[in-house]
Amino acid sequence: MKIRNLTKILLSQAGSDHEGFVFTFTGHTLQPIFIHQLPPNSLISPIHNFQSKEMIKTLFSIMLLFLALSLPAQPTLYLPRDFQQAVKTGARTLNGKPGQQYWQNRATYQIDARVKPSDKRIEGQAAITYTNNSPDTLRQLNLKLIQNVHLLQARRASYVDPAFYTTGISLSNVRVNGKMLEWDNGAVHQSEDPTNAWLPLPEPLLPGKSLQLKLEWNYELQTSTLEHREGMVDETALFAAYWYPRIAVYDDISGWDRIPHNVQTEFYGDFNDYDVTIRVPKGCVVWATGELQNDKEVLSPLALERFRQSLKSDTVVHIITQETLAAGQAVQPAEELAWRFTAREVTDFAFGASGHFLWDATSIVVDSTGRRASVQAAYQPESADFPEVAQIARACIGYFSTQMPAIPYPYPTMTIFNGHGQMEYPMMVNDVDMDNLDDTKALTAHEIAHTYFPFLTGINESAYAWMDEGWATLLEFFACTELYTLEHPEYAIYPGYYLRGYLGVKGAEVDVPMLTPSHQLLAPAYGLNSYGKPASAYLALYNLLLEYNFLECVQEYVERWRGKHPQPYDFFFTISECSGQNLDWFWQSWFMEFHTMDLALVSYREEEGAFFVTVRNEGGLPLPISLKVEMEEGNTPYFRFNPILWREGAEVELELPVNGKVRSISLDWEDFRDVDPGDDRLDVK
Repeated sequence: MKIRNLTKILLSQAGSDHEGFVFTFTGHTLQPIFIHQLPPNSLISPIHNFQSKEMIKTLFSIMLLFLALSLPAQPTLYLPRDFQQAVKTGARTLNGKPGQQYWQNRATYQIDARVKPSDKRIEGQAAITYTNNSPDTLRQLNLKLIQNVHLLQARRASYVDPAFYTTGISLSNVRVNGKMLEWDNGAVHQSEDPTNAWLPLPEPLLPGKSLQLKLEWNYELQTSTLEHREGMVDETALFAAYWYPRIAVYDDISGWDRIPHNVQTEFYGDFNDYDVTIRVPKGCVVWATGELQNDKEVLSPLALERFRQSLKSDTVVHIITQETLAAGQAVQPAEELAWRFTAREVTDFAFGASGHFLWDATSIVVDSTGRRASVQAAYQPESADFPEVAQIARACIGYFSTQMPAIPYPYPTMTIFNGHGQMEYPMMVNDVDMDNLDDTKALTAHEIAHTYFPFLTGINESAYAWMDEGWATLLEFFACTELYTLEHPEYAIYPGYYLRGYLGVKGAEVDVPMLTPSHQLLAPAYGLNSYGKPASAYLALYNLLLEYNFLECVQEYVERWRGKHPQPYDFFFTISECSGQNLDWFWQSWFMEFHTMDLALVSYREEEGAFFVTVRNEGGLPLPISLKVEMEEGNTPYFRFNPILWREGAEVELELPVNGKVRSISLDWEDFRDVDPGDDRLDVK
């Protein structure tokens, strides 16, 4: 497709550097081509410097109306049969909104658990009330027994060291509505997939009805320190995740979630309520999902005073210090302490415990009502980076709440626990010590970003990891670029960190379409499709829609699917409808086809004082075109063009508004990665 400028409207001037939209008419279509001129190390943020942002929003809305009216017919996206069926039943729609017949099941968990660090064991009992809101009659329950992934015979997608192996989780006294059921732990452990176990019901569970499941269990905590998600941290500290039997999700797409847990994949959970009591030995502190309900019963008077002070403090309060521990002033002196936490509408529950960790806490206002969220860090005394983590986490929550995605942090607490993992849970993060503060900031930002995806929106991470990891990667990138100045951002955050493997592997496995179910992928495809590639797609979408429209659409997507279970097409259709554009071509290229990031400079020409350059999309992905122009006078203007240029063709000719003689022109890949940089530069003779 050739681009010739028939009409230009430059909407804004910001100082000596121009920054704005250029509207170009091609045929009958009003094309928004963004031209952005800025220093090379600045984050692309299209309209931060406009003098009248409301004017830009209005004009951009008008532009989108022109687009909507003039778009050519687009091919219909491939729709899997399960989604088509959900549309027919009224559970889903083709505009991205939950259907009038949308439903989801839920449960309440009352758990009482005893932790025995010396035995590396947790014992628990639970009363679970499960409600069937589906239109189906359920004759069995699927129990998620994730701890069975530690069995020697379990299927795993990656290497684990011998310390990872345990005897799995064992259930006993299983009762439904008071009736004792047979349960064979040996049969479950020897089954094809011990992380999914079936529990036949004594009576069918009819639509709209509830049942009560009671059971007891125990398991051995694994002791590997190779950055695993849960288990013993040291001889007395531990992090407990996937530590209780959980009823699997039953949804309108797949029925029961039967995807095996293989260590690599992540999780999918219903929105449940939790009331959890955790009993620990003398001197032990517990941090968990939700809010502590009996702080006076478990904390010493000094720690209690500091803890309550932190709930209203904008600065970090050191609740437990080494001096506090040495003086025995951390907790009440009982031989066993019962810590009680409650959490509502969350997809999981995790906790950490230690008798020698330090504890910092602060808080931050997260919305216009003045609501505060508690921000906490629990860490080993010898940690080099965790003394900074509470403040880092506070800043990240503030940024995410007000800037990107500009959705107030939805929960009352957030705790960063110093374990051996790099993993998120509702209101909890299990993070390992990092080698430098850059990585600490990036990791903290990434895991907190998961608050929105998958916890506020209940994404099936096992099947579509890009729906949460890609967003966490993008939000981490924004936070660490706009909130912090990292010493080595090219190594710490997207794209340098997450796309290093993209350039090193040239086989088809790195270009597998992102819509491929995540649990069917292995390395390197799983990592690339979960993190770097979707972050690139979302950043390309950001450049396509521009900041205001992008934020409005993302916020609309989250609002529609808050506390629900969105599928990929719910995301696709919501963004398309909200933006006023048919984005099938964008979704098709980025998520459903084999493509790469590869742009090439083909040629240039000068005509009547104007300078033109032809760019070809060799890889097929709709990327923004970022150009760096070296002038004879020594200055180096930068330009960025909207990815919409690739909607109808693989080659475009662009006019660059430069004054003076051009020495060279090159593609700038600061925010993306080119698989073939050999054709990224043209010298002007």
